[in-house]
Amino acid sequence: MSAPDPAEWAQIAPHPGDHDLPAGRHELHRRRLLTAIAQEPRTRGRAFVSRRPALAAAALVVVAAGIGGGLAARSGDAPPAALPSPEVSRPAARPAPPGTAAKNRGYGTLRQLTDSADLVVRGEVTSVADGWAVYRVAEVLYRAPDAPVPTEITVAAEVAGTAGRPTVLYLGLADPVARVYRPLGGEFGIFDLAGKAATSRSSTMSVTGLRTEDATGAGRPFVTTLAELRQLARERR
Repeated sequence: MSAPDPAEWAQIAPHPGDHDLPAGRHELHRRRLLTAIAQEPRTRGRAFVSRRPALAAAALVVVAAGIGGGLAARSGDAPPAALPSPEVSRPAARPAPPGTAAKNRGYGTLRQLTDSADLVVRGEVTSVADGWAVYRVAEVLYRAPDAPVPTEITVAAEVAGTAGRPTVLYLGLADPVARVYRPLGGEFGIFDLAGKAATSRSSTMSVTGLRTEDATGAGRPFVTTLAELRQLARERR
């Protein structure tokens, strides 16, 4: 940028001769004033230009600091949300159908057996074939409304006993169409008859009482009478 012509400033700058100064000084003051005015824009311009690189560098530092701070806040202060656990997202297991667990569990009393049974019968096995036994029914002690009771039923052979041996069976209906039954709790639902006495088939898989459990009877066969079995069956009706 070129310096203004001092002649141009002479039109607006006051003449120092208007002041009461010694001779010859007024021209000196006038030249200094005009020179200072002419140099001022150039000095300010150079200062402004020289500051541009420093300002640009400072701006970059501020922007970088802001980005770095934002990343630190995201990665440090707020950890990423955890993915849902497979255990949480997995659908809950469907409950077992009513009565299924009860028919496969152990039993403590004959009342529990009676209350869980679909069918309580007295009779004996007549034949065994292909893992199933044909059971001839001599007496029905209890029957659920939807339990078919022909003169012969099919029972799981592995727990039904040998042919010709009188028993009382506490049964659950496994297949209504095929009329297939299973003893409740395996050997819990099997009682061998000898005259008027009814004795549990197993000593370990056995009830310990009629209506209430008896800890002293654990580990040995439970013995009662056929009349007691009939009475419990009538109480359910």
